[in-house]
Amino acid sequence: MAEPIRPSRSGVGSRPVGGSFAFLELNDGFCPANLQVIVEGTKQRVELRVENVHHVGPVDPAKYPLPKTRLTLEFLRDIVHFRPRTNMISAVARIRDALAYALPTCASEMFQVTTLIGDAEKVEKELIKNPPPSEADIEAAKALVKEKGEVVAQLKSAKAGKAGITASVAELNKAKENLSRLEERSKLKPGIPQKDGKIHYSQDIFAHQAFLTVSGQLQVETYACAVCSVYTFGPTF
Repeated sequence: MAEPIRPSRSGVGSRPVGGSFAFLELNDGFCPANLQVIVEGTKQRVELRVENVHHVGPVDPAKYPLPKTRLTLEFLRDIVHFRPRTNMISAVARIRDALAYALPTCASEMFQVTTLIGDAEKVEKELIKNPPPSEADIEAAKALVKEKGEVVAQLKSAKAGKAGITASVAELNKAKENLSRLEERSKLKPGIPQKDGKIHYSQDIFAHQAFLTVSGQLQVETYACAVCSVYTFGPTF
């Protein structure tokens, strides 16, 4: 005889009744499909018999928030805590889980947003790996730009060939780009950006001071009641 099945969490669906038996659709969240169990019925090819049914109370079909009809996303927005119990939302959650597992870097790269702390950490790592240019480096780059510019001017005044002028102009543009990169890197400073001795929130994604919430954890509680194992991507504390 098979061992008794005791789901850790379950939901009961429709209850077609006929004669001396009834069917219950049971779902413990492991997959979208329901398991039909029989109460006081005749033998079938595959069946799960119920040893004990605890009747909590009747449910008014007219008032139950999840009717057995096609539900729109707009309708589900009004019953957020019941959404994970629907096939559509639970399927989306499973697809998201599969994608996250297939793309292990998505949480840290693809879905990464720009924040002051995140940018500050990037800048600090970059400066450690590639120290910022010194004033001498910038002055040398400026002198090179001036030198290349003078060469171009001399070639033009001497009415040199087009090929020679084009090559000199390319070298001048390359020197200017290098100077621009050095000047931009010289502006990088470690730590969170500040203005007048205070954190410069205007450069943050929210453009003002903001705080973390536990909204992700609150949402996952509703999923824990509808599907199996759950987790969140959001920051927790």
